[in-house]
Amino acid sequence: MDRNNNVIRTKPIGITSDDKFPVSYQSANTFFHFVNKFNYLNEMISDKKIYPRYCKESLEYLDLDIKNISVAMKCFCNIPLHMVQAHKKEYGTYCIGLTKEWGIRNNLQPVIYYNQESSFYNSIRKSYNAAMQYSSDDDVLADIGEMTNYVFKYMKPVIGRDLKTKRIKDFTDEKEWRYVPEINGLDFGEIIVEENVINHQNIIESYNKIIKDKGYYLQFDYEDIKYIFVNNDSQRKNMIKRIKKLDCTQEEKDLLITKICIWKEMEGDF
Repeated sequence: MDRNNNVIRTKPIGITSDDKFPVSYQSANTFFHFVNKFNYLNEMISDKKIYPRYCKESLEYLDLDIKNISVAMKCFCNIPLHMVQAHKKEYGTYCIGLTKEWGIRNNLQPVIYYNQESSFYNSIRKSYNAAMQYSSDDDVLADIGEMTNYVFKYMKPVIGRDLKTKRIKDFTDEKEWRYVPEINGLDFGEIIVEENVINHQNIIESYNKIIKDKGYYLQFDYEDIKYIFVNNDSQRKNMIKRIKKLDCTQEEKDLLITKICIWKEMEGDF
């Protein structure tokens, strides 16, 4: 390794197949998606699909001329199970856990948490303001605009106000990863900036339906599932009945049933 010209250079490290998905010791080796209704969980398992929806995100802490955006996304976390109590209280107690390998293969991206006192924060603001000067013959500003637009899809402040609860929180606790599809060929994209659209729930719901119908979703196989969390034994029995009716092999059904967990039965072992 040398540090000439303030650049750290290291010898390239060969990546083996075992290195692609190393075990994490500080985060869960699973991507969890929490929902607040049993039917939502059942729909995902029946369809083997997870559909993105537009979510409002605040940009107020960046002090730009746009205060909010809405991003087509589906959110996951890799919080260790013994630490999810606050998370499931806020996002729902029904949960599907999918393998780390599945998430990486399917382009999940960790959220970029920005500190308002950092140079990164200032760079984003400068990049946005530069991109606003874009002209069709300026390739550099076009590239800056594209990169800034991409970063906005995955940004949250370290400390900020939660739009749902209205409370100030430390967003890094969420250990959030996102799937954001690249939407093409429609009258709208994966990011919406028009405030009158963002705040019009009927329009947003129509956009959610359109992207679902157009085939924007995350696909998984039953072998990708590690956990299916429900709240009680009655729901477990209900889920088993639904699994038995799935259009899949008996082996897949038997394996899925073994993945069903009840929170109260598990909590003492986390």
